[in-house]
Amino acid sequence: MATFDGFLIRDSLNDDGRVPSPGYPYSSPDVISHAQVADPSGFFSGNYSTDPSQPIHLGSRLNPIYVRAKNLSANPLSGHYVSVYRASPSLFLRPSLWSGNPLTTRAGETSVALPATVPSGGIGVGQDCFLLDAVNSNLFCLVGIVSATKHPVIPADFATYSDYIEWVRASQNVCGRNLNKVQDFPNRSWEEPKTFSNPSADSVPTLFKVTTSGLPAGSSFGLQCVPLGVSTNWPISAGPVQTASGMTPAHFNGYVVTWGLLPAGVKWPPGASIETKVYVGEDRDGPVAHLAVSLDELGLTRYDEVEGLPEDGILVLLGSCKTEFVRS
Repeated sequence: MATFDGFLIRDSLNDDGRVPSPGYPYSSPDVISHAQVADPSGFFSGNYSTDPSQPIHLGSRLNPIYVRAKNLSANPLSGHYVSVYRASPSLFLRPSLWSGNPLTTRAGETSVALPATVPSGGIGVGQDCFLLDAVNSNLFCLVGIVSATKHPVIPADFATYSDYIEWVRASQNVCGRNLNKVQDFPNRSWEEPKTFSNPSADSVPTLFKVTTSGLPAGSSFGLQCVPLGVSTNWPISAGPVQTASGMTPAHFNGYVVTWGLLPAGVKWPPGASIETKVYVGEDRDGPVAHLAVSLDELGLTRYDEVEGLPEDGILVLLGSCKTEFVRS
C-alpha cells in the first residue's frame, strides 16, 4: 500500500498516511482546540504523538483552533496553507455541509500559512490560529485541509456513497474531527442528532454501530431514525457495542439520533464516550470493494443480518461521530 506524498493531516492518531486510508474514525488530532500558547510550532510539534485538544468553551466566541501537518514527501515542502471548515455533527460529511462555513483568524483570513519550508518528516504548525465562535453557532464538527494555495479546491457533492468514500480515503491532505468533548454535562440524559443523507436514486442497506465506553451499570443507550426503520435501545448490561440496520431511502435527507441515559443520581464519568459509525452496502465488484470491513469488526456472523444487503454485498465505513465526556 502506497504512502501519501505530501502533507498529511491525520483522521486519527493511528493514521500513518497510507493510501487509500483503511478508514479511521473522524477524530483528527491535527485540528486542535486549545487555549492560546506562546509557541505553537514548538508546542504542537512536540506533542505530535498525542491529541492535545481541549473542550470547546460554549460561552466564548474566541476558541483558538490550531492546525498541524506532517511532510511525508521525500523533499522539503514550501508555500502551503491550512484551512478549517465547520459543520453540524454528521455521519455523511458531504462538502455542501461545510464548504460554505470556513473558520477565520482574528484578522478575518480563511487560511493560515504553514512555515515557509518544512523538511521531509517535519511537522508544520499553522503560524496563526483560527477562532471558533461557540456562542452564535453549534457547528462543532471540523474539516481541515492542507493546500498549496490559500483557497483549496473543494469538490461538489458526490453522486454516490462510493464516490465520496474514494475521495475521502485518497485525500490524506483532508481530515475530519467529528469528536466532540463535552465538559461537565449536567443531565442524566444526553442525545445528539447527526445529519445523514443518501445522494443516490436507490435505497441503500445501512448498518449503524454504537460503541460506548465507561458507562456505569444501570445505564442505557439507543439509536433512532424512523425513516430507516431504526428505533432501538439497549441496557449497558447487554454489552457496550451494539448494531442496528435499515434501508436508507433514495435521496433521503434527515438525521439520526444517538442517546444515552445514566441511572438516577449518577454523573457522567470522566472519559466516558459514545461513538456512532455508519456503514453502507456496496457491490462486491464495485470501486470501493477493497475497503470492505470484516464481519468480526462489525460484531456480525453473516452479512444477511443487515437489512436489505444481498448475499454478495459488502459493507464500507462511511462516517463516524463521537462524544467524550470530560470534567473541568
